[in-house]
Amino acid sequence: MHGDALSSWIGIAFTALAAASASSQVFWINEFHYDNTGADVGEFVEVVAPADFTDLASVRLTLYNGADGHPYGAAHLLSSFTPGETASGWTVYSKTISGLQNGAPDGLSLDVGGSVVHFLSYEGGFLGSSGPAAGLFAPDIGVSQSESTPVGSSLGLIGTGSSLSDFTWTSFGAASPGYFNAGQAVVPEPGEYALAACLGLGGLAWWRRRRRCVGNPCLPTVSANPSGKECR
Repeated sequence: MHGDALSSWIGIAFTALAAASASSQVFWINEFHYDNTGADVGEFVEVVAPADFTDLASVRLTLYNGADGHPYGAAHLLSSFTPGETASGWTVYSKTISGLQNGAPDGLSLDVGGSVVHFLSYEGGFLGSSGPAAGLFAPDIGVSQSESTPVGSSLGLIGTGSSLSDFTWTSFGAASPGYFNAGQAVVPEPGEYALAACLGLGGLAWWRRRRRCVGNPCLPTVSANPSGKECR
């Protein structure tokens, strides 16, 4: 390929890359509380989003009834959440949501512009019947709460990374809405231009699919990185 043609192709490719960057950003449900001894109190959901993301009204949390797979209650836009701690390019958003169902099972769905990025279940998996997660499977996170769970506790993610697949679910004795969890360290997400230079555009497309799908069985299986490289 001649130099001028190559330069033109690169320019077109990176223009398309910039236009699509918002849709490839990573979001996940990070912590929540739904059940405790006595009357349920302090119920909340926490979401992590890129710190530079501004279209908060395009991100929606939907509550799911696991008995029939349909949403219940009102949807909650991220613009109605309270921003909290920011670290390494990520911001925590939290919202008090009374009336979260206690299973078993029930779940939560997070979508961006109508595309589901996280669908989880507690106290058993189920298939979404309607709403944004219709036809998708909500995997059980493996930890739960009950009528004997202490007030002020929560379920949340621990580990180190920059996407849902880097973390695992656990129970906390003390909830921390608005803050990253104890035992959780977020790291900066790799820049897409740097990734494109390392992986090539085919490898970048693979990376985007992996960030959205790995660790979330409700989404399509991700094939191997075609570039064979690993970028940090």
